[in-house]
Amino acid sequence: MKFASRIIFITIMSFIMTTVIGCSKKLVITGFLTDYSRLEPEDGSLRYIDMQRLGSYSKFIIEPVRVLLYKERQDSPDRATQTALANYMHNAIVRVIGDSYMIVSQPGPGVARVSIAITDIEMSTPVFNVLPQTRLSGEALGGVSMEAEVLDSQTFEQIGALVESKKGSPVSLSGLKTWGDAKSVMDDWARRFRKRLDEAHGY
Repeated sequence: MKFASRIIFITIMSFIMTTVIGCSKKLVITGFLTDYSRLEPEDGSLRYIDMQRLGSYSKFIIEPVRVLLYKERQDSPDRATQTALANYMHNAIVRVIGDSYMIVSQPGPGVARVSIAITDIEMSTPVFNVLPQTRLSGEALGGVSMEAEVLDSQTFEQIGALVESKKGSPVSLSGLKTWGDAKSVMDDWARRFRKRLDEAHGY
């Protein structure tokens, strides 16, 4: 029985990895999500969301953001910077949704759990981003990769999930700071999550 379960698991993961490679060479699965089987390619990302279910939650536990870098870069941030960026992501989510949705610490009916892992961090190169042509080429821009999911706080059923790798915008000035593009991407994720919540609630 255990052997059969292992074969099924390997088959499913092989299919997902094939999908990831076809979707984007930048996307790497780390095993952070509780379930990858519902993810579908969309705009260079892998996504799943049950909008009807999401609309039934108005309270959220925002778990501490984890840093699970799948590879070491020459320019990888040190531990202190990793912690600071993880806290930045956590605070961005709380700040963006906290004015309309309750942030709670205990599971219960109508409470969803938001879990996020930063899986790659790319620093910006400010000295090159000063030049508009370099910025527009994207060569000196930084970025972040992440895996995230929304779970029912009691049953741990997956309501939504995302695997995405994104760089900063070439038309913004965020790349003029070392971790500016990474923070810009995090802010964008927070705003998109808020937009999804509002849509799910009919706002």
